Amino acid sequence: MTGQGLEGAGRIPLLYAREVDRAGGVPRVYSPFEQLRPEEKVPEVLHLEMAVSVDDPSPLDGAIGLLLPGGGDLDPLIYGHPRHPRTRGVSRERDRLETTLLREALRRDMPVLCVCRGFQLLNVHLGGTLDQHLLDNPERLNHDRDMPRAEPVHSVAIKEGSLLSEILGDESVPVNSHHHQGLLQVAGGLEEVGWSGDGVLEAVVATDYSWVVGVQWHPEVMAPVDRRQQKIFHEFVCATQRYADAQQAA
Repeated sequence: MTGQGLEGAGRIPLLYAREVDRAGGVPRVYSPFEQLRPEEKVPEVLHLEMAVSVDDPSPLDGAIGLLLPGGGDLDPLIYGHPRHPRTRGVSRERDRLETTLLREALRRDMPVLCVCRGFQLLNVHLGGTLDQHLLDNPERLNHDRDMPRAEPVHSVAIKEGSLLSEILGDESVPVNSHHHQGLLQVAGGLEEVGWSGDGVLEAVVATDYSWVVGVQWHPEVMAPVDRRQQKIFHEFVCATQRYADAQQAA
């Protein structure tokens, strides 16, 4: 998975690493930043590499999956839009590294799980665009809570028969919410599979690949109190194991 960042310093996506570990995977973190924020503590058992070249796909050599976590907004120049005054937390280094890794993971047909910012990056990388501030539309819910919490804010309706409905085992799930942006033009090749009550797209599946799932909420926070959210990580790890088996058999 990729490291997060704020103001040029790295942060470790510990909650994501915890859920990958709980699901039976071995998390490894790669960051484009040269140093961690002072308050960050790295668990001894977690593999972390800093100052990774933003154009280097080699962290995926030997990997069997890619997880793109949440974080700041994407640079709108990537999808050809001017910057909204409320767009915040942009890191061009992180944008470039995650785009490099996502491109390579898709080329290899490697399982990819995209959460919040990662969900938005998947859409942009495949040719879509973003709504840079959902509350410009007064009919929208306030999706931008102060931080991701293990508390549901609204429900998401899941498309019947979709991969995500198979993972969650339900067609309506309560989710938390911590995002002020959303998908505007949805990229071709993405199946829309989950929506909040105000119509904001909350989940997609990339249909041209074996296992690529994106969700707008934060299952890494809710997983300890909601088994359905933990199943997202479980099924991601299962997909990576199938990928590894196929690579060994090839």
